[in-house]
This record gives sequence, C-alpha cells and structure tokens, in this order.
Amino acid sequence: MDNKFSFLLKALKKKGIQKTLFLFLIFNFFFNNYFEIYARNFKNNILGKTKVQNIENSKTFEIKIKENNLKKVLKILKKYDQKNAPRKEIINGRITYIYKKLENEPKKSIKELEFLINNPEQMEQYEKFIIKAILSLISNGVEIYIKDIKRDISAEWIYRDKSIIFNKKSLKDGTKIFAHLLSHEIIHVSQSCKGGSFSSYPALLNLDLQKPKSYYYKYLKSNAYKDLKEKEIMLEIEAYANEKKHAQTLDIFNYFCLKK
Repeated sequence: MDNKFSFLLKALKKKGIQKTLFLFLIFNFFFNNYFEIYARNFKNNILGKTKVQNIENSKTFEIKIKENNLKKVLKILKKYDQKNAPRKEIINGRITYIYKKLENEPKKSIKELEFLINNPEQMEQYEKFIIKAILSLISNGVEIYIKDIKRDISAEWIYRDKSIIFNKKSLKDGTKIFAHLLSHEIIHVSQSCKGGSFSSYPALLNLDLQKPKSYYYKYLKSNAYKDLKEKEIMLEIEAYANEKKHAQTLDIFNYFCLKK
C-alpha cells in the first residue's frame, strides 16, 4: 500500500474506523482492477466472435468488374501465380517437387519443373490481353461478374443478359488460365454477334479446330455439358479449340461485334 493510504489510515485511527476503511480500500482497489481486466477480456471475446460470425454469415461472393477495380483482380491473379509456381522442398530427406497440375494437363517431368523454377513464366502478355479485352467488353455494354457459383463451371456467357460470369474458383488458377478462360467466353460473345447481336443465340464462326472434333470431348466431361445439343457442343468445341489464340479472339470480336 502506498504512502497516501498509510497516512490516511493513521489520521483516521483515532476515530475507530481504520479497519472499516482499510477493507473498503482493499475491496475498491481489487474490484476496479478486476473489472477492468474482465471488461477488456469481454471486449476481446465479442470482437473475436463477431469476426467469425461475419465470415460464417457472409453474403454470396460477387464482384462486378469495372475499370476502377480491374487492377485488384489482376493482383489476385498474380498472388495465385506465385502460389502455383513450381518449387522444390526437402520432405523427409527427399527432394519433392510441388506445383499445381491443371485438369487435362499432362504430368510434368523433373526436367520441365526445373526449367520452370529457373525460368518463371512471364505473365505480362496475359495481363495485357485481360486488360484490353475486359475494357473492350465493358465499353460495349457487356457486364462481367465474378461470383460464387455452385455449379461445376468455370465461366459462362449469358447472351440474354449480355453478361459474362466467372466462378470465383477460377481465379485460383492464375493469370494465364484466366486469360484463356476470358478468351473462351469472348469467342462465345462473338458467336452471339454472328447470330445477330450481343443478345442473340450463338452461331458457329467456322474457325479452324486444329485437331479432330473427338479430341476436344475431354473438355466436356463436366455435368454442365451433359444436356447440350449437338450444335451447342460444336459451339463449345470451337471455343476450346481457339481459346489460346488471344490476338485472334480480339480480331473476331472486333469483326463480328463491332463492325458497322
């Protein structure tokens, strides 16, 4: 107890209330400190629970891509580029190669992985395509969304709504795959334009398939394609066969959708 309390007790000793005052001061001291600690812990617990509840009860994920948030989308893609890049680690005394293997992608050899580790693939060309393509789509009234889609699809062109919707899971594959996915959907947009307008039922562009039609059926294993008619299957095959030709994708979009 400090000198102030000692002095006060001596002064009050003659009045016979030293014991009462001493108990009061002790009670007051410990009660205030206990309450302060309890209040601080209570506040922390409330904040912690609030954070968890906000995550558990979060609304359906949705982003409408616009010019002012496009860089944020590219930043997310870049983060996954770094996460998916091949690397090697020592696990249980053995060298282990870790990388993200995409669906329908053949297994990479150690030689290929070593090359990618020493020569990381540059993403600038894919970023430039994404920027140019999205800005062109937006400026022509096409709405682009990233949503939490429950169906087994990566993206879809909804011609009736003049909108492209990407599954948020598709971001996890990184910049290059997102660029291919975007190119795929722009081919579908161009198919609609050939059919009459942005909001028209798609028509084949008669692009070169490169390989026999049967080769592309491996991309149509998803349940999303199980009820497609033959014409719709051919629309998908045309898009899959040409999605990696980004310059061509922009050319056909300009030709079929923007010609006057």
